Amino acid sequence: GQGWKLERESGTAFFYNFAPWVAPKAYLHIIFKGASASALSEVGNLMRLPQSWRETLLLQNGAIIFSGAMSVYGLHASGALLNRKDVFEGLPFSIVAENRSWPPKDPERHVVIGSYDFDGTRAILDRQDGSVIAMPRKNETILNHWPDTDSWLTEELDRLSKLFDEGGRMRVSEQETLPKRLR
Repeated sequence: GQGWKLERESGTAFFYNFAPWVAPKAYLHIIFKGASASALSEVGNLMRLPQSWRETLLLQNGAIIFSGAMSVYGLHASGALLNRKDVFEGLPFSIVAENRSWPPKDPERHVVIGSYDFDGTRAILDRQDGSVIAMPRKNETILNHWPDTDSWLTEELDRLSKLFDEGGRMRVSEQETLPKRLR
């Protein structure tokens, strides 16, 4: 796979690996800057996010990785306005909005923290044991399971990086960006 090359920074995010073949202002990876303490407290409490995930969002408040193949949801502070004038001042997908749109089957125990672009497969954090499962939007099949958020992120970044060439172009069918089904 290709290395990550920081090519632009805005007030809200870091942009890696310019990808003009995708769109004139596209980047392969967008990593959002850490959430504010107020957003972390407000949204973290509203969504009952475990402390370990709050610590991750404090460092990076969401991401759009490999041209959107995988997204990690972030926090929007109340009253935060979306800047539609500057594409580089955007915000991550909202964890609150995404959990309203496609709530997990057991919203008391689970919170959706990310998704995969191909079909909307969700990454769902178990608030009780800290594990992450990948589950399609349309059914309850567990495609894959990780013991914690760090394992999910590390293993998925590694797996996805092998599906793209040095220039950041996908080498496989888009369906292969989904987590592998457990045997």
